[in-house]
Amino acid sequence: MITRRQLAAIILGNEIARRSRRRNPHPALRILAYHRILEGNKTSFPFDEGVISATPDAFFQQMKFVRDNFEVISFRYLEDCEHEKRPWPKHGLIITFDDGYRDNYTNAFPILKQLGLTATIFLTAGHIGSAELFWWDLVAYCIKHSTRTTIDLPGLDPRPMRLNSAVERREAIRRILGWLKVISDSRKRAFVAEVAQLTGVSPPDPETEPMHLNWEEVCEMANAGLEFGSHTLTHPILTNVSEEQLTVEVAQAKTIIERHLERHIIAFSYPSGRFDARIQAAVSSRGFEFAVSYHQDVAHQSSFERYALPRIHVEREQSLNEFRSNLLFPALMFR
Repeated sequence: MITRRQLAAIILGNEIARRSRRRNPHPALRILAYHRILEGNKTSFPFDEGVISATPDAFFQQMKFVRDNFEVISFRYLEDCEHEKRPWPKHGLIITFDDGYRDNYTNAFPILKQLGLTATIFLTAGHIGSAELFWWDLVAYCIKHSTRTTIDLPGLDPRPMRLNSAVERREAIRRILGWLKVISDSRKRAFVAEVAQLTGVSPPDPETEPMHLNWEEVCEMANAGLEFGSHTLTHPILTNVSEEQLTVEVAQAKTIIERHLERHIIAFSYPSGRFDARIQAAVSSRGFEFAVSYHQDVAHQSSFERYALPRIHVEREQSLNEFRSNLLFPALMFR
């Protein structure tokens, strides 16, 4: 059954609507939020397919549309606008990636170079050059590869969680990851440390095909004009951490990234988009000028919150029409 958003995308994404609107898109800053760019067959992908934002072909088509209709800028450009007291570009847009997956380099970077576009990659600094899986990928891998038909998670559900089919396993992953985002970070880390034993699965050897960027790749992209920001040190949900850990996650990650890039970084992305006033204060106190959330909207120079900038999510299931409509008609698409 077609959804309201899909119907709106079909109507708004047609060529007549696009031509009329692209002449004067709603004046606001669009910030696109991506994670991974790769093929990732949904039925056989061994990790968390929920962070696949687009295939390389889809990303290329999206970036062509962006190039032809918007002025792609960086957070540094926004900072310059402030210092020089000049307006943001009328059709400004920032392309962002969260986490620091290696396919940002192998799949997204060549397309950005080909089209002459810049982007901002928010790095989970402790994973750059590391073979350690992100916690959500480890959970997904273990659930997908377990030979067990049920697992016991009394902290989440008093009943055994069923793993008899691909559908049940996807639902189990969804529920477990949702649960891990709301419990304390210490409980989350304890569960992640035990998930392999709980499911009877030996984690893969990521050395054979690294999942994360390394610092040489990061520096190459930085020298080519891409911008980098921080996505913490280990990607905890910051609202679930202690004051001491919050300081480490924000400050140490910034120090590591700046040391490798030999340049000041000014933008921060909240893991899973979760933050509160305490988190914003920590980010501000460490010298960041901007922080992005995962709230779906656009930003206006006259009223924006610098430590809660909204973004436009890009999801693998989106059609090109929906992508276009989200950018050209945000007031209608995000109601």
